[in-house]
Amino acid sequence: MMPRIKSIASGRPSISSDPGGDSSTKRAKMDQGSNGKNDAELDSHTIERGATGLEHDMASTSLERIGHTSRVASIDKPPSKSRLHAGPHESKGTVVYDYDDKDDEPTVINGNGTEAGHTISTTVGGRNGQPKQTISYLAERVVGTGSFGVVFQARCLETGETVAIKKVLQDKRYKNRELQIMRVLDHPNVLHLKHSFYSASDKDEVYLNLVLEYVSETVYRATKRYVRMNQHMPTLYVQLYAYQIFRGLNYLHNVVGVCHRDIKPQNLLVNPRIHQLKICDFGSAKKLVPDEPNISYICSRYYRAPELIFGAVEYTTAVDMWSAGCVVAELLLGRPLFQGETGVDQLIEIIKIIGTPTKEEIKCMNPNYSEYKFPQIKAHPWHKVFDKRMPPEVVDLVSRLLQYSPKLRCTALEACAHPFFDDLREPSASLPNARPLPPLFNFTAQELSGASPDLRRMLIPEHAMD
Repeated sequence: MMPRIKSIASGRPSISSDPGGDSSTKRAKMDQGSNGKNDAELDSHTIERGATGLEHDMASTSLERIGHTSRVASIDKPPSKSRLHAGPHESKGTVVYDYDDKDDEPTVINGNGTEAGHTISTTVGGRNGQPKQTISYLAERVVGTGSFGVVFQARCLETGETVAIKKVLQDKRYKNRELQIMRVLDHPNVLHLKHSFYSASDKDEVYLNLVLEYVSETVYRATKRYVRMNQHMPTLYVQLYAYQIFRGLNYLHNVVGVCHRDIKPQNLLVNPRIHQLKICDFGSAKKLVPDEPNISYICSRYYRAPELIFGAVEYTTAVDMWSAGCVVAELLLGRPLFQGETGVDQLIEIIKIIGTPTKEEIKCMNPNYSEYKFPQIKAHPWHKVFDKRMPPEVVDLVSRLLQYSPKLRCTALEACAHPFFDDLREPSASLPNARPLPPLFNFTAQELSGASPDLRRMLIPEHAMD
């Protein structure tokens, strides 16, 4: 029996309707704590924390404001009110906006803005001697909403291609790194940015519109579909999705140098025909610079690494590996492994499974955390957490990812080489309908940079070598 753990204190409401909990700091309101202590009772024991305790950072209002230094290349500046002005071709219900910064990629927005049923025209090109081209999109329906903005499914009127347009309000108080990061991304397991443009509302609000490739399914919806049928997701799909998550993360971490900071099933898109997975939503992503502090109140709660709960500000890309481990566990269970109602409750749920962290583990997560009043709870055996029919290899993989110490978690490339994925490396491996697997082993030299010869041999099967 797992110890019964009862939360008696942190009565703060969730700030998001997202099943993953309070999504990311840049888009969420701060989780307002009470002035007193928040306690969590584990049977007769109590987790105690003071003003410098677990979620001190959650009352912070720093939110990585624009004044914070970053070494990532600066983002294109959105049009100010003085630069976004009505053009000469005005008619009833239609306004042409001219954006007259020659260095910015999109220069013209024509129409009523990105709204369902509206047509948007934008000019692209004009750089490096390329001719300018006008592209028009019909926004057909809303496919996603959140505190970040709205995502529309749209159709290119010139080509008939279906795309997604993510419309994000530009808040001058906070950094928006999404565009600058997405412009450099190019990987089979990362969502592709086609181009972008700015638009303005009647209230002079400026919106960034990201035109993205359209992928119809998410890992979240795929998981829920099996739950409704009272079935486990087939092992092959767990292998395919998990492997591609790790391969995409290796690219982000080691090639681009970016931490996603919000890995969760809703941010993992899947093509239901070929089962290719793509990581999306880079609104929380950041290049982590050594000795540069970062906010700890980041990542959706169910997938939040424990060092973030402990208030660490100098963390690493290992926070993504924890989140990925949570996603793999969810693929196996059909539900999130850790479902805390608040940040503190999230730690309680983690302790129930992997036990109380030692002082050494707490120091590894946050050297500045000085309070160690935790009840001693033993780790629950992993083979009892998952169904006994689950492959032991996947249980081992999850256990290597869900470690308190960030340095002990396997890297994304090491995860790709795990024996759980050996089936994918078989020459006869295919989808259930006999179609080939999506691209899995076409690693670039950059992706394999730093990998030992043994690791390379484990990653690329002989039949996939050139």
